[in-house]
Amino acid sequence: MSEYAVLRAEEVPDFTGDAPGAFLGYGRSLGAEQLALNLRVLAPHTAHVAPGGDPTRGHSHRTIEEIYLVLAGEITIKLGDDVTTLGPRDAVRIPPETTRAVRNESDGEAAFLLVSTRVEDHKAESQWHERFWPD
Repeated sequence: MSEYAVLRAEEVPDFTGDAPGAFLGYGRSLGAEQLALNLRVLAPHTAHVAPGGDPTRGHSHRTIEEIYLVLAGEITIKLGDDVTTLGPRDAVRIPPETTRAVRNESDGEAAFLLVSTRVEDHKAESQWHERFWPD
């Protein structure tokens, strides 16, 4: 029998603390060695930033590409100088060097998957871009 892991919804760690929405970490919790898989749920009129983080800040990565797949609702994403809106089942592949930021500008909740190669130190992999998406 092959080895596999099952992770129940109630067991997934949420990294948002007291902030609205959720940032659920699936990959590491499942013991994934190659993939990172996270689910981001954005409350209405919020940005995809760490709790208490600056909503005008964007980020890029040194080496990993990401795919964002919208599951529910609608997100507005800034990629470099371009801004676009994505809805359910829309996806975008983002190369490492592309600065990105995501907002939920709608009145409803939005949810999207973030998929990438797993890295040991995500903070070292990330590069921050201040005032990328001013209010």
